[in-house]
Amino acid sequence: MSSSPIEGSEPLLQVKAERRDAEALHAVAFHLNAVIDGIPGLVGILSPDGRFEIANRRIVEYCGKTLDELRQWGLIGIVHDDDLARVTETVAAAISAGMPFESEHRVKRYDGACRWFSSRAVPVRDAFDRITHWYVLLTDIDQRRRAEDTLAASERNLRQIINTIPAFVFCNSPEGPNEFLNQRWHDYTGISAEQASGRGWMKSLHPDDLPRLMDEWLKMLHEGHGGEVEGRMRRFDGVYRWFLFRTDALRDESGQVLKWYGTITDIEDRRRAGLELKQAYDRLNEAQRLSKTGSFITDLVADEHDWSDEALRIFDFDPAAKVTVELIRGTVHPDDLADFDSVIARGVSGSDVDFDFRIVTGKGLLKHLHGIAHVIEIVAGRPLFIGALQDVTEMKVADEALNRSRAELAHVSRAASMSALTASIAHEVNQPLAGIVTNAGTCLRMLSSDPPNVEGARETARRTIRDGNRASEVIARLRGMFGKKEFAAETFDLNEAAREVVALCAHEMQRHRIFTRTEFEDDALSVVGDRVQLQQVILNLLMNAADAMKGIDERPRQVVLRIASDGPGSARVSVRDAGTGLAPDSLGKLFDAFYTTKPEGMGIGLSVSRSIVDRHKGRLWAAQNDDFGATFSFTIPRGGAL
Repeated sequence: MSSSPIEGSEPLLQVKAERRDAEALHAVAFHLNAVIDGIPGLVGILSPDGRFEIANRRIVEYCGKTLDELRQWGLIGIVHDDDLARVTETVAAAISAGMPFESEHRVKRYDGACRWFSSRAVPVRDAFDRITHWYVLLTDIDQRRRAEDTLAASERNLRQIINTIPAFVFCNSPEGPNEFLNQRWHDYTGISAEQASGRGWMKSLHPDDLPRLMDEWLKMLHEGHGGEVEGRMRRFDGVYRWFLFRTDALRDESGQVLKWYGTITDIEDRRRAGLELKQAYDRLNEAQRLSKTGSFITDLVADEHDWSDEALRIFDFDPAAKVTVELIRGTVHPDDLADFDSVIARGVSGSDVDFDFRIVTGKGLLKHLHGIAHVIEIVAGRPLFIGALQDVTEMKVADEALNRSRAELAHVSRAASMSALTASIAHEVNQPLAGIVTNAGTCLRMLSSDPPNVEGARETARRTIRDGNRASEVIARLRGMFGKKEFAAETFDLNEAAREVVALCAHEMQRHRIFTRTEFEDDALSVVGDRVQLQQVILNLLMNAADAMKGIDERPRQVVLRIASDGPGSARVSVRDAGTGLAPDSLGKLFDAFYTTKPEGMGIGLSVSRSIVDRHKGRLWAAQNDDFGATFSFTIPRGGAL
């Protein structure tokens, strides 16, 4: 009897069902592995105690380890040595607490290189809340981490740079409160970052400057534009110094202010130097005003002129006016234009210049100017001058008054000399007068004789005329020498003028038994000067020499008058006596006014003589002789303007 077809089918169905379940499980496992292998990261499934049970292909390929090797991950060196202790501790703590964990650490690649990963793990629990697995995902964050490290390094470098900058650096929010101050600021003020945040930094500002600084800061915030302002800031020791506050805005693409950045620079020394410079300039300006001396820097070729305030005041120019050569020339006195043009021409050629000319200001004032200018550098082939000019009007007026006083004093001195030479003058006049009287008597006798001696009378009349002319010349010379007149320069023969003086005082010298010897190098020696005044100097020296020998009996009384050239451009006159000589203590005072060693002297002769020689741009001095007496000498230029 055959069995039923249903008989024995249940085991077969069960097998088939198990096979389908196995195939389905295999398919799920295959699909799960495919999913795990496709995740862009290193994925692993850990046992409850933290050992690898499943590792995706990516983690195996990255580490170059088998699954069995990965189960010993803490021992095979796939975690960087510097990170291993921290990672092990984190994993142990998470497993113990049953809580997810996260860590960033370096994982060693198969070739030994290490890259940074973010490791995240979450527990999987069953129906009884027991942990059955840990799902772990390691995401490569090496580029991000390196970028962060680079950024951090850049930030460190930037902070070092900011803290090293020799200034204080700050950053404020768009609304104004402070967000950052560099370390230099904190070190300087002694205020910590916590104390300075917001508006706490303001306590470093000087109370007197704070309102002004805040007004400026609020104005910048309102207008949205940076700027700068100066104010004082307190150092940690309480000392205030001046600083320059500069700020500017950082904006986004729409123009909105994102941050305010700025610097605070110490300007105490610069400000102090500026004040000292201003004081020096003010003092210089005042000194120029008091001395009536102006300064200038000039480029004549480019016609560019930088004048000081006093120079502008001297010319009565408007400070806003542009100074030009033509503007200056328009003030020059017509008689001095040729000299002015000559000075400009020399300056344009690059020569140093000095000048004297007169100007007439816009107010009609006549001024005498003296100036000098030197080339300080050549700019593009053009000479650049620095110079000074002085208003010497008062000096000129005073000099003219002084010259008049000197003339008066010289006249007094000549009058005194005339008094001393009365006998000599009388002798000089009496000689021709006696001749005239004698000749007149002779002429009368010749005309009265019978027959009259007409030819003899005629000759006698001629001698009378000669003596009359001689007397007239003597009177003329006396009037010239002892008259009162202003300085008058002329060209004359110095030897001839000296002979006239010797002749005038010859009788006085003879009366005191003094022999006068003249030594003239040339027959004629032409000089330019005031004949009468230079004759007065020679006369004074001769009379002084005679006075020095009045008490001398043991040696000859002799005066030597020597005149000779003194180099190519000057003449020298010397008067040597054999008198008592000069006392050592008198040498420095001989030429002082009213100083005299003679009881009856006025003490003005040598003083007047030196003034006259100085007026002739010469020199007068005295020296003790090697044997007896002293020698007085003077030199004067032989030509040129006086």
